[in-house]
Order: sequence, then C-alpha cells, then structure tokens
Amino acid sequence: MKKFFLLIILLFVFVSVSETYSQRKPDFGNISIREVKNRLIENLQELDSEYLQNLSYKDYRKARELLIESYNLLRMIPDNGITIREEMKIMSDRDFSDLCEKIKSEGFESDKIYVIQLAAKYNRFTVAQLINLINLMSFSNDKIEVVKIVYPNVVDKYNSHLIINEFTHSSDKERVKKIINDFPDK
Repeated sequence: MKKFFLLIILLFVFVSVSETYSQRKPDFGNISIREVKNRLIENLQELDSEYLQNLSYKDYRKARELLIESYNLLRMIPDNGITIREEMKIMSDRDFSDLCEKIKSEGFESDKIYVIQLAAKYNRFTVAQLINLINLMSFSNDKIEVVKIVYPNVVDKYNSHLIINEFTHSSDKERVKKIINDFPDK
C-alpha cells in the first residue's frame, strides 16, 4: 500500500513539474524578430533590476558593462524599423537639462542620488554630463557616489581625467581614481 501511495505521489509531482515546464517553454517556431528582441530586453531588465544589485561593486561593474553591450548588440539586429523599447542611449541635452532640474528640486541628497540612479539605469552619459551631476551634489561622499553610479555608463571614458579635476581633496581624488582604474577597459 505504501508503494502505491508513493507511486501516486511521484506521478503527481512528475505531472505538475512537466506542466510547469511546458507552460514556461516558449514556442520558438512562430516568433517574430521583434518579439525575440523584446523578450531579450525583458530578460536583461530583469537581470538588471533583480540580480545585478545583489552583486559586489566590482562584479556589478563588469555585469553592467556586459548588459550595456548586450543592449547595443540587440540594437544592431534589424527588425524592419521596429525600435527596441527602453534601449540605452546617450542622454540628449534637453533630457539632461530636465534631469538636472528634477535633481535640483529634490530636497535630500539621498533623493537626488535616487533620481540619478533611475536615469543611469536607461541612459548613457558624457563626462561633461557626469561632471554636471557631480556639481549638483553638496557633499564629497555623495559626489563620489554619483561617479560610482554614472561612470559605468560614460561613453567618452578617454576624458576621465576631467572627472578627477572636479575634486579638491586628495583623498577624494584617490577614491575617484580607484573607481576609474577598477573599471574594465573596453
């Protein structure tokens, strides 16, 4: 009798696992390029929002760089003029100006940093834009935090020396140099 119940339970577990797997298994035979790209973007966004934040800073930087490269590779796949939603782009002057106004309207440094984190999630920046963001912060630790957040998304890293010049204290300059030097060259 025990064997019969054990067999029934094992059969039930097998059927439920198989149903769960078959529900999650996509039909790749009838999928459009646009749908493939959108699914990949959703997967990348889930990786970004759910898993990257749990990594150490050094691993996060490497994973973030891979994520940005993956977004850029996806952009290169033709799909009859259909654009990728939420693709990472260099922030336009107008959008950057709007971002700066939003940051200035926040009362607390932590709220300013949160706005910058949201912007950095979907945009790339120039060194000049990063410097402007640094100058919106009042305290050196917050300025350095902005560098940590935005630097992985800077497109003209060859101008990084300009970032260091924005800091007056040698200890702050050393911390910024470390952030820049620890970032992988690509």
